[in-house]
Amino acid sequence: MKKTVLKRIGLCLTAVFGIVVLLDAGCIFYKVTGIPCPGCGSTRAYLAAAQFHFREAFQMHPLWPLTVPLLLVSIWKEGNPFGKRKWNALFYGLVAVLYVGTYIIRMALLFPDTPPMLFNENALLPSIARLLGLIS
Repeated sequence: MKKTVLKRIGLCLTAVFGIVVLLDAGCIFYKVTGIPCPGCGSTRAYLAAAQFHFREAFQMHPLWPLTVPLLLVSIWKEGNPFGKRKWNALFYGLVAVLYVGTYIIRMALLFPDTPPMLFNENALLPSIARLLGLIS
């Protein structure tokens, strides 16, 4: 049953990624909320690294070297890289703390005017808030 759930999650993520790429929609979270998501800058980081602009890559997202290897290990090991449930929970918990912590630090230091941590005032929620008179 776990394999089926993982396959469905993978299929859903692949479908969302395909839609975003095909429609050139960009980050859906950013387009709705106006604030960058924890992964914002990752694509630009990989593109910069592919051109050997590593300083720019780390500026776009400091954890870019970890993302793909972590995803590949999780997929290869079917979400069970260590075999024991306790170690897997610890591993994924530490990864989550690392990414959320990095996001909080980036938001505190860079938001709202340093790429990629920019505020999108034309996003859906800020636009609705302006229409309702909640913000100017």
